[in-house]
Amino acid sequence: MSKPLEGFRILDFSQFMSGPMCTLLLSDFGAEVIKIENPPIGDNTRYGNIIDHEVSSHFATRNRGKKSIVLNMKDEAHKKLFLELVKTADAVIENYKPGTMEKFGINYEVLKEINPGIVFTSISGYGQDGPYASHAAFDQTVQAESGMMSITGPEGGEPVKSGGSIADYSGGLMACIGTLMGILEAQKTGHGRRVDVSMMDSLIFCLENQFSSYLMTGKVPRPMGNSYASSAPIGAYKCKDGKFLMITVGTDAQWKTFCEALNQPQWYANEGWATMTQRAADYKAIDAEVNRVFSQYDSDEVADMLFKGKCVYGRINDFEAVANHPQVRHRRTIVNANYANGVTFRVPGNPILMSDLERETDYTAAELGENTFEVLGEVADQETLHRLFDPVLEKAAEAQKAIYSKSK
Repeated sequence: MSKPLEGFRILDFSQFMSGPMCTLLLSDFGAEVIKIENPPIGDNTRYGNIIDHEVSSHFATRNRGKKSIVLNMKDEAHKKLFLELVKTADAVIENYKPGTMEKFGINYEVLKEINPGIVFTSISGYGQDGPYASHAAFDQTVQAESGMMSITGPEGGEPVKSGGSIADYSGGLMACIGTLMGILEAQKTGHGRRVDVSMMDSLIFCLENQFSSYLMTGKVPRPMGNSYASSAPIGAYKCKDGKFLMITVGTDAQWKTFCEALNQPQWYANEGWATMTQRAADYKAIDAEVNRVFSQYDSDEVADMLFKGKCVYGRINDFEAVANHPQVRHRRTIVNANYANGVTFRVPGNPILMSDLERETDYTAAELGENTFEVLGEVADQETLHRLFDPVLEKAAEAQKAIYSKSK
């Protein structure tokens, strides 16, 4: 079956995480993503912690399904080839520190002069302008600056970052959406857009619930552990077997169902706990009661009661449990990324399923510069390409071997 983005071409300068996750989604749905890597070593995730026979799991996770070419944008001959490719592309995506592309002589004005329909998307920590634009940024530092860390962690404890790279992922997702909107408009008008996505803006968007409350009340939210400011019981409660279940009772109707499922009618009869606001104010007393009841049963027994009562709950799984989770297996959420040397990594797959589109479970992962001659053959003759890139690819292979040998 055809994919919705077939026929679109993306020139991808991104590396590490936020940009590659953006272009990964575009690739998964049929866009031809040409990853442009700077020689001699390319994307740093080629040398991540998980290496098998000189190929990387981290790189495969974020870049499966893409093509790879090498271009040194400081080399005018290489830059000229890139500008020729721009004529054939729908979007250029990068996540360098702001100002880097300008150092290469590349900005939106240059690109749209060559291709009026081009979409030029940049992902950065704080945006392309403003007093923080020049600040270097990684996921953890943006979590700190955005306020995310200030509400994460145990009540009364020190700030804690999220275990997942949520600033990178949210920035990548917003960039994907912005790029698609720009491409859609270009299909209608012939004119592209400059898309500027800030990871900090993206995280603040994700904090809308707490942030809107603060902007209204002036009350600064603080970490509450697994509890939640607007209702109770919400949290992780320990069962008799030492395992925890995560419970969310977010409405008055759910409170009634929860009390009935656990056979605790006195909770529901308590007039002091009748509303969400009342329960939120007395959450410590409610937590103590829930812990008392849960401590009498194993986690499977509690889960069974909650399931039969149609309550909202979840087991707190580690990664081993998730990898073997029946729902994960059913949806084939884990896929294979295959290198040409025979190494296969199991990696998280595309989370978006569509009708009339078969779930892919096998993808290729490109070697550094693997598609250089194939792609650039559209804009230059083979003699020129061999002259320009044979020595570049040879040095890249040597540099990779040296890095991999140190990691053994």
